[in-house]
Amino acid sequence: AAEVPAAVKWLREHDEYARAVAAAGRARMSALNEPALTDFVAELLTQYSTRQSFKVAPLPGAVRIDCEDDLWRHYALSQGWARLYLKEDNDTCIHPIPAGATLGPPGWGGAYNGSKPRCLAGHDLNPRAQPDACKFEKPFSTSESFAPPGEFPVTHPRDREGWNTRWKKPDGSCCVGHVPPL
Repeated sequence: AAEVPAAVKWLREHDEYARAVAAAGRARMSALNEPALTDFVAELLTQYSTRQSFKVAPLPGAVRIDCEDDLWRHYALSQGWARLYLKEDNDTCIHPIPAGATLGPPGWGGAYNGSKPRCLAGHDLNPRAQPDACKFEKPFSTSESFAPPGEFPVTHPRDREGWNTRWKKPDGSCCVGHVPPL
């Protein structure tokens, strides 16, 4: 890392060479197919992680996403819309499913457990946009979370879509952090 400032200074003094290096880099990146690009990004992140001087830890209230279906279930505000995209298999999961694991709803091997995007993250609350979208008493959507930062983001207690009843855990209990109805 100590040699980076000197290399940058040298490249600034040798503009033609710097432009040739940049063009070669762009050509190489545009020639990569999806598996090669995935390998490149994985190696880049692996190398970067060796230089980190801090421990990565999820913030309180963070949502675990292991599979593509976890994303669809978390962000979809309508179950009908979500069903158009769900695969309900494990080919997109980032962690291998343990041999002999019993799979089923809610995650089919993923990590989904009833989370929803926070209302404040999905609306422009400016006076000329949607100033009343996140009023708890009369929300635009009950499929969004009104939980404060640091708490698990479950749906509004009056959830009209039934997210907290559809995604029950195998023991019959509801989603992590479920808020009882009003």
